[in-house]
This record gives sequence, C-alpha cells and structure tokens, in this order.
Amino acid sequence: MCSFHLHCGDYAAEIVAQGAGIKALSFRNEPLVETYTSTPPMTAGLVLAPWPNRTEDGEFSFDGQHYQLPINEPSRNNALHGLVHEREWELVQRSEDAVTLSCVISEHWVAEMTLMATYQLHEGGLRVRYSVSSQEPAPFALGLHTYLNARGADCDDSELTLNVTEHHLLDERNLLTGEVELEGIAKHVLKGTVWDDLYRAPEPLKAQFTAVGKGVQMRCGAGWQWVQLYTPDDYPGRGRALAVEPMTAPINALRSGTDLVTVGPDESCVFELELAAI
Repeated sequence: MCSFHLHCGDYAAEIVAQGAGIKALSFRNEPLVETYTSTPPMTAGLVLAPWPNRTEDGEFSFDGQHYQLPINEPSRNNALHGLVHEREWELVQRSEDAVTLSCVISEHWVAEMTLMATYQLHEGGLRVRYSVSSQEPAPFALGLHTYLNARGADCDDSELTLNVTEHHLLDERNLLTGEVELEGIAKHVLKGTVWDDLYRAPEPLKAQFTAVGKGVQMRCGAGWQWVQLYTPDDYPGRGRALAVEPMTAPINALRSGTDLVTVGPDESCVFELELAAI
C-alpha cells in the first residue's frame, strides 16, 4: 500500500493513498490515533464521501432524478460510507511535512466530482483540509473515520469530552428513529461504555480523549457538527477502541437533505480540522 511519511518537530504522521487515510499520527513517539499493519481495519482513518455513514436502501433523489447506490452493508440493506474509502487516491504534491491527494468520483454518482485532501504537520499538530468541486450540481457530505488514541493509554482507562448536546437515537439498521435526547459528554470514562451512536454539536465539533491528563484533541472547522461514536471490542492489536467520526451531515442525509451542501460548477467547498496532542 502506498503511503507518505510526514515529520515536523515532535510530530510524525503516515498518510495512505487508500481512502486518503490517516494511518498513523504520533507526538514524541506516542500515538494519537489507532494504527494498523496492512489494510485499514474497520475503515480506520479513511475519508468518507460523498456521504458519510448510511443511506437507507442505497436510494435517494436529487433534482428530480432517482439514484441507486451500491449496497455494501447487506445485513442492513444500507449504502455505507461513500465511494472513496476503498479507492487509491492520486498524489498531487508532497513535502517533508505535507501531502496532497486527489480522487475523482463519477461512477454511481450524480456528477463528476473531484476531492482533494491535504495533510500538513506543523509545530501544533496535524492540519487537515478537504475540498470538493463538481462538473455539475451535486449533493455532498463528508466524514472522517478517526480512531483516537490517548497517547498509548488503554481505551477503557481513557475519558472522552465532546461539545455535543443532542443524542439522535438509531434503530436496528442504524438509521435515525427521529427521537432526540438532550445529552452531553464530559469526561466520560470509556470502561463499560458501548457506543454505536450519533450526536450533534451546536457549533463546530471539538473532542478530547485523555488519560491522566494527556491525550489527543480534535478541533473541527465550520460545517462539522455531527459525530458517530463507535467502540469495537476487536480492533486488531488493541481490542477495545474508540472511533470519533466527525461528519458534515447525519445518517441518511442524502434522503433527508439535512446539512447537505450542493456543489456546482466553478465553485468548491472546503472543510478543515486539526488533530493535536494534549
């Protein structure tokens, strides 16, 4: 698998061409995300676009046209995580501390879209920038399937703080029920917690995952107000792990229209976030 190693100060990162994924990120040799040895397990670190999470029955309509997406979660009959996470992205440019990759979406989609992903290390962490442009008007939403790591601490000994205020309940297909509970997450110790849940923040998402006062933080820019939390028990080499998946739109957004953006010719949309040590 093609990958790119980045270095700046106390930070190091490895970005893979598959799904423009963050395979590794460390601070003073301590991990800030979960890594892996060969292929990305559980979509770890990969870009999710032109929609994140699930689309019910893989069906949606746009501008009066009906579209059928490939069903890649057959047990729930959903189209899951977009069209680019299994693709090999093309190298645009790279340096010692940065890399830019691109991917063109055309098959199974409304219009031809070009995604660009730039990862840049600096003295304060990893800066991430995604941009998208389209040949014709088309819907778009974005996610990143990040597994956070509190600098090597055991997941169950770590605690999560998120600026979320709404818990959107899911059914047996992991689709929205329409029920919303007011719920925040502050210094929540992971031991005993099982999540596969959707939350919304009133402003751009911020997350901290720490143990004994140190760990990792995620700071999202405008447009990132949704997050899926997931706690698998069998992450390779780790066991229990925590996925904090920032998204620009919720589950089933292609059908509901919630927080979707429409990208047209001669314009682009940009979404940014940062990962840094605490």
